[in-house]
Amino acid sequence: MRTALVVHAHPDDEVFATGAATSVLHEQGWHVVLRVATAGMHGAADHLTRSCALLGIDEWSWLGADGAAAVAAGRGGGRWVDDGGLGGPGTPAAADAVELAAEVEAAVNAIGPELILSVGRDGLTGHPDHIAISQAVQRALQHVHCRALGARVRAEDVRAGERLVQQLAPGQQIGSGHVTGCDTPLEEISGASEQRRRQALDAYYDGLGSKPLEELIGVHRASSDGLLLRAVFDATGWQHDRFEELTAWPSDAPSSR
Repeated sequence: MRTALVVHAHPDDEVFATGAATSVLHEQGWHVVLRVATAGMHGAADHLTRSCALLGIDEWSWLGADGAAAVAAGRGGGRWVDDGGLGGPGTPAAADAVELAAEVEAAVNAIGPELILSVGRDGLTGHPDHIAISQAVQRALQHVHCRALGARVRAEDVRAGERLVQQLAPGQQIGSGHVTGCDTPLEEISGASEQRRRQALDAYYDGLGSKPLEELIGVHRASSDGLLLRAVFDATGWQHDRFEELTAWPSDAPSSR
């Protein structure tokens, strides 16, 4: 059986970044495994389990031995912490880049995937933890041999999502400003169930996947990147993800930290 390894920083990234792709791979007979670096800001193991069931992810655990040990000891999970993108102590963004890459490499060696899915070089949303995870995958590719794809959004799709939110929240800032998208050609994986991806998003945020966008304004800030990505899905489709090819991190290149 062909195996895909999905590597993300936070619970919910598997919905926003790779939710369509994992569903499609699962339907094609792939075994899909997820590793997550942090437990999120509020702890989300139950939500993550439900999301994985909806998105065709066959099994999940925390990235790194310390995270797995925390689960076994009943202490929750996640070797690293999520501080909302501040890049503070204990976050993936503040982690030693070589050490973080070593944990990704260890997961690859243990699971033996044919394909790795993560976020693209821009972290999809510019979140520093996302960028750190993408770079860790790229560094791991120096030592492991499999294909890796990083999720991106097109600039034109970001603009379409911004227009939807702007119509409902005129004069307000739309998104954080870090979701910019790209103009380079991307590889598309399509054909997923819109309903199941919406339900997976609802597993984390009540109604963010299923309620009309106009009902979400006021509940979620217009400056929320989650709301912006929801609008991008509405504008351009829930059934696909787009990716750039990730290649091995140059040995002499610095990290973004």
